[in-house]
Amino acid sequence: MLTAQQLRQAAALSGARDIAAIEIDVGLTCLLQLFHEKGLMAHLAFKGGTFLRKMVFGPKGRLSTDLDFTCRTDIEIDDLMIGLLEALAKPYHGITFRFDRNKDWYLTDDGCAANPVLAHPGNPTGIKIKIQVSTRERPIRPVHAVPQIEQSYFKNLAFLPAAIPSLAFEEVVAEKIRAASQRSKIRDLYDLSEIARRPLAKELIRSLAVLKLWNSGGPGLDFGRFRSRIEGGSDYDLMDLRNLLRKDQSPDLTGMIERVLGNFQFLGQMLEIERTLAADAAHRQRPLADALVAALAAV
Repeated sequence: MLTAQQLRQAAALSGARDIAAIEIDVGLTCLLQLFHEKGLMAHLAFKGGTFLRKMVFGPKGRLSTDLDFTCRTDIEIDDLMIGLLEALAKPYHGITFRFDRNKDWYLTDDGCAANPVLAHPGNPTGIKIKIQVSTRERPIRPVHAVPQIEQSYFKNLAFLPAAIPSLAFEEVVAEKIRAASQRSKIRDLYDLSEIARRPLAKELIRSLAVLKLWNSGGPGLDFGRFRSRIEGGSDYDLMDLRNLLRKDQSPDLTGMIERVLGNFQFLGQMLEIERTLAADAAHRQRPLADALVAALAAV
């Protein structure tokens, strides 16, 4: 783990609001490396907000305190949990992992999750992070090892951060669309607003989003519902988002909403197969869904 001096220097160079933001980011980098070295990434695909920060946006991306993965092999969930527990059982480059197995490690309806505290000599109290592994569905697009965008503190680490097997960028975006269609969360809005600044494979993302929502068992993709969720975020916590951004960044709620709605209108321009699956709440169209999965996997 970095020393307090190195953490302060990294915070200053990155423009982070405080040293805690960099401490969390370094901790997550160490966890990814640990899982890579223990062979766990052979079964997992990295995704979510931390993927976006580490592989897409770099230090300019918002801070994330979670590590989200999709299981991509036939490994039994119990065996995967044992592997994760064994990886966290010993200190790693000065970091110890503390958690109550009865409270901070648990099965979910579609995977498993843990809330370990990462402690080190400079912070014996530690910082709590969340690890989530989803077994709800397999990756649709091919999984590839993606290099992490270099950060100023990499030179102080005892290892060279590895490329991490990850969901395809378009599939990560599709999962963000699924999340934003089902809830109104400021972090999803921000991520989509930053994604909207980039060139997008719109047809691919739309098809993936259709499948993600079809697999979730709830209402299918509907741009009107998506719009309502984005516009009606009465629970948006701007202070929470502000704390995840650099000192020179200030969240603009109106601008974010307009950017997302303006740049994701292609979600409403569905092909016939997509409209059929979006309307298939009873899941009677499994062969059609499988055909679309096969087509997207081959693109």
